[in-house]
Amino acid sequence: MIAVLAPASAAHPGRIRRGARQLERLGFDVRVYRQAFARHGHFAGRDRQRASALRTALADPAVRAIIFTRGGFGSARLLPLVDGDFARSRPKIVVGYSDATSLLTFLTGKLGWVTFHGPMVATDFPKLAAVDRSALLDMLCGKPPKPLRLTTTIRSGVAEGRLFGGCLSILVSLLGTPYAPSLGGRIVFLEDVNEEPYSLDRMLTQLRQSGELGKARGIVFGEMKNCGSRRELLAVLRDRTAELGIPVAFGLLSGHGRGKRTLALGVRARLDTSRRLLEMVEPGVSP
Repeated sequence: MIAVLAPASAAHPGRIRRGARQLERLGFDVRVYRQAFARHGHFAGRDRQRASALRTALADPAVRAIIFTRGGFGSARLLPLVDGDFARSRPKIVVGYSDATSLLTFLTGKLGWVTFHGPMVATDFPKLAAVDRSALLDMLCGKPPKPLRLTTTIRSGVAEGRLFGGCLSILVSLLGTPYAPSLGGRIVFLEDVNEEPYSLDRMLTQLRQSGELGKARGIVFGEMKNCGSRRELLAVLRDRTAELGIPVAFGLLSGHGRGKRTLALGVRARLDTSRRLLEMVEPGVSP
């Protein structure tokens, strides 16, 4: 069974229902939690209400996967309320991106779960492209992941490590908290949306000065939708990664933007920026 719930901002009820129907058409048993339709300000219910839905899904042995409705903001507010529940739970498939990066970071970075940076029910499923739907299905069913193409090499090289990352602004917001990301030995994926180049510069500078970015083995950036002109954007990415001495590439179609490829965070990956390829060299789930 797939549980659908909302850890952050509220989504339009019609989009939640349409997305859930798409999952059902793929052959899955889907349970949309009542909490997914709640609203408190811009949140999908109060913090404890959203945390309770997460606890219920974690404790239910029939629930094999949790797919979030949308991002926005609010997931990080739940971490102190549910970190113990996650720690006591057997790992489940958890899928999301954007604001859900805070939850994925905790699960993968602190608990060692494999999590999935992938499409969400209300945001993406009503209009999910066939290639992205197929990629998610392959990942959830334990099929060998296909290599992912990158558009631009920023620094040539080859690196291997466990894949980790997500939305840059969310990762940076976790610095200085008990849930801060640890990037040592990782292939780090970073993406975002609607950020000016100077804002990306500020966030990458903070990530560097925290000492974490310099521990990565390689970096791959997403599409960075609406983040300035391509020329300005690449200039910032080159400048902020030039002194790291590791392979860096741009243009992975996952997260915000036109591409919604699913990434298994926590699996071994190989980044070859000369060939512009990212390969997850093991499946995210057992077949």
